[in-house]
Amino acid sequence: MEKHAAELLLQRMLGNTTATFREGQWEAIDAVVNQRRKLLVVQSTGWGKSAVYFIASKIFRDRGAGPTIIISPLLALMRNQVAAAERLGITAETLNSTNREEWQRISDKLLQGEVDCLLVSPERLANQDFIETVLYPIADHIGLLVVDEAHCISDWGHDFRPDYRRILDILRQLPANTPVLGTTATANNRVVEDIRQQLGDIVIQRGTLARESLALDALVLGEQSSRLAWLATVIPQFSLSFPNRELFIP
Repeated sequence: MEKHAAELLLQRMLGNTTATFREGQWEAIDAVVNQRRKLLVVQSTGWGKSAVYFIASKIFRDRGAGPTIIISPLLALMRNQVAAAERLGITAETLNSTNREEWQRISDKLLQGEVDCLLVSPERLANQDFIETVLYPIADHIGLLVVDEAHCISDWGHDFRPDYRRILDILRQLPANTPVLGTTATANNRVVEDIRQQLGDIVIQRGTLARESLALDALVLGEQSSRLAWLATVIPQFSLSFPNRELFIP
């Protein structure tokens, strides 16, 4: 797959005929699609990590590969991700705690080859029946394994989840050349090294985590009465001046 052809998929996904890859996006797609590598992408929120794995999934499926399995803890984002996949002509389904009545139907579709991308919450990996009757039967032909929020696999991560460690059991069942993509926006050097040890021979792609759209400032106030008086004045003004923005007060 050449960059231009992949960029056409990006434009289709975004509904923008002038869209181009951000720095590092094509390199990530190339690493998993053409080089079939294990790759950890550390990029800021909003960089477009989901675009990388959905475009890669589309390419793999068009080549006749099996489904992409995406491990993701962010239930709130799954619906948006399914919609983005559909714009690429990808059939995406989710298995999580909110759609238990759909689990059997979706699992049957997956086993019949009718699902291109399956988004799974990490808690499903604790269900041995799901592992043995759904994941293991398709392990030999999984096109791509995606570990979203990959910092959750590390003991050193701020959001470590024990269920993420079960991903290692799945990896052992996959053919050695199965591409694996980990994505995160919050991994320091210690977490990255831990992920490297967990996932094995993995390439690290690290971008800047600074976000130009964010500005940080600090204001030192005196006693509590002064702080409360300042908040009582500023919050109403902020809401009027910036109705579409949020104010965070730690």
